[in-house]
Amino acid sequence: MPQNKMAEYAAQSRARRRALGMRSTEAVLHQREIAILDDIKTRLGLASRSDAIRVLIARTDPDAITPVDAAAIEAAR
Repeated sequence: MPQNKMAEYAAQSRARRRALGMRSTEAVLHQREIAILDDIKTRLGLASRSDAIRVLIARTDPDAITPVDAAAIEAAR
């Protein structure tokens, strides 16, 4: 596919996602965390790691997350 067509397709894809209220973000994860996302993706037949992240977010109670949880992530670095 020529580069200008690829750029056009990408722009159309972004516009469709935005129309659905979706936005992109970049996440820097450990290999182990990527492997977990890949496992969830495969096990549930999801289309992407993004879908796996969305499942995890949907299953998480944001009010239950505490500074102790954040400290555990920092300690694991």
